[in-house]
Amino acid sequence: MRMKPKLKDIAAKARVSITTVSMVLSGKGRISENVRKLVFDTADELGYRRKTIKMSTVNQFETYGTIGIIVSIDEDWAFIWGFIRPILEELERSLKKEGKNTILIPIHHNSPVEEIIQKISIPQIDAVISLHYGNELFLSTLEKMSIPSILVMNNHFQDRFYSVLVDDIQCAYEGTMHLINLGHKNLAYVECERQDLPVLLNDRFFGFRKAIEESRIPVPNDQVVRFELNDLISLKKQLSAIFRKSPGKSPTGIFCLDDDIAMRVIKVLSELNISVPEDVSIIAPGDVLDYSQSHIPQITTMRINTSYMGKIIYQMLMNIMEHKPEDLHVLKVKHQLVKRGTCAPPRSVS
Repeated sequence: MRMKPKLKDIAAKARVSITTVSMVLSGKGRISENVRKLVFDTADELGYRRKTIKMSTVNQFETYGTIGIIVSIDEDWAFIWGFIRPILEELERSLKKEGKNTILIPIHHNSPVEEIIQKISIPQIDAVISLHYGNELFLSTLEKMSIPSILVMNNHFQDRFYSVLVDDIQCAYEGTMHLINLGHKNLAYVECERQDLPVLLNDRFFGFRKAIEESRIPVPNDQVVRFELNDLISLKKQLSAIFRKSPGKSPTGIFCLDDDIAMRVIKVLSELNISVPEDVSIIAPGDVLDYSQSHIPQITTMRINTSYMGKIIYQMLMNIMEHKPEDLHVLKVKHQLVKRGTCAPPRSVS
């Protein structure tokens, strides 16, 4: 007896995703006429009887079997694993309840888009969640393939693609205001290039500038420190110059782009015999370090609630799967202040 064809059979023969087949046969989604005709013709060829489908009794999520999660395995992103683990755990737990599988898709940021697309196509991924990695050609290709995708923690394409972000401007603003409210009037800013995240640098610096300008605090140009991630010699040279200033002229507070950078700053300051927070206070967004490890300095941060972010990503994905793309396009998650002892009033403040 001939087996009744399933959606995956139509998708395989037509060389489209199961998601595309589901959208075409249910009459939902924005699918090109050529693809729509291809799916209908293939369904007819295989003997698929569309009229037997009763939408009231069919789980709309049933056709989305495997969710691919894009993660970078570049060395520069190795420190982020502890940070994204709660996101992955929450996604896996939530999707498992819906009967969905999750699969990690390791990539390098400089990998050709065709290579990444192939990694998605071989296991027949039905939807994609991309952590940090954002490439316009990649995202546009997924869109043309009618594969739903969500870009996470990369706000470079938030005006075009579904995105779940952190509010980097507000977190930098609030972190800087924490230093100012403690009495710090002489601040420095330290950053370095973060692969594939140019807008993050702009937004966090904008939030920092917004706080100091509202508080009418000048920041000399030489107190904005930029260095290559692993070039601690350059970082030490710049920090040394800042703290060689005459008494009362050196910064009493430092805002760092993230706590991975703050850890490097603390190491260099120690070599310069500058104590934290006795001589200078430090704050940073992120909470990307594993603070359960004894060798990690306890840094005051603006923490991202990654478990909550995982729930938000899941909810947005379910919304897309229900074919309600107009409901949720971009969601931003706030940071929360976590005090760990690297911030204190400056010595001149009683």
